[in-house]
Amino acid sequence: MALFKKSQPSDSSGPAPLAEYKVVYKGGLADLPKAKVAGIEFRVWGDRFTLDPTAAAKRFWTPLAIPFSAISDLKIVTRQVGTGQAILAGANARNLAQDNNIHFHFQDAAGQQVILRVEMLTGVTVQGQAKKAAEFNDLLQAHGIRRLFGGAPQAAATAPTGGSLADEIAKLQQLLQAGALSQTEFEQAKARLLG
Repeated sequence: MALFKKSQPSDSSGPAPLAEYKVVYKGGLADLPKAKVAGIEFRVWGDRFTLDPTAAAKRFWTPLAIPFSAISDLKIVTRQVGTGQAILAGANARNLAQDNNIHFHFQDAAGQQVILRVEMLTGVTVQGQAKKAAEFNDLLQAHGIRRLFGGAPQAAATAPTGGSLADEIAKLQQLLQAGALSQTEFEQAKARLLG
């Protein structure tokens, strides 16, 4: 987990996260090769994602902060239905294949591509989890977060344009005023928009 900085506990006097979810680890990190079932607190801030262990996950998960600038791409993909789940679900197995997995694409310090995979746990049913994943994707769009990612061409090419340049700068200004972005982060994002 050396790819990421340790996250700092949130300060109750500071700004609140834009959103909070519970996820489970599905794989992708070299030092944690197997999926785990304990929940992880996933929070979206104005400049980063944080993944903090719940009490049950403390035995294997170290708090992580993933700055948007470190992300080359983020995809929401269909969950893989295991054989056991398919047998138990029978004819309803197709309903288990929902878009509720989140893949964070990074390049580590050694230049290796890493994909951190988590599955949305927020939502009572698999369909509810897929709905929360869709809401998360909408949040990324509404706050222009994908444009803050660190620069994989595919991320920029697939990110929808939210409107005119003036609209995008106005959205950044709203994030600044809400405390979700620092003045420095605002200036950097604005400079990226202006090219």
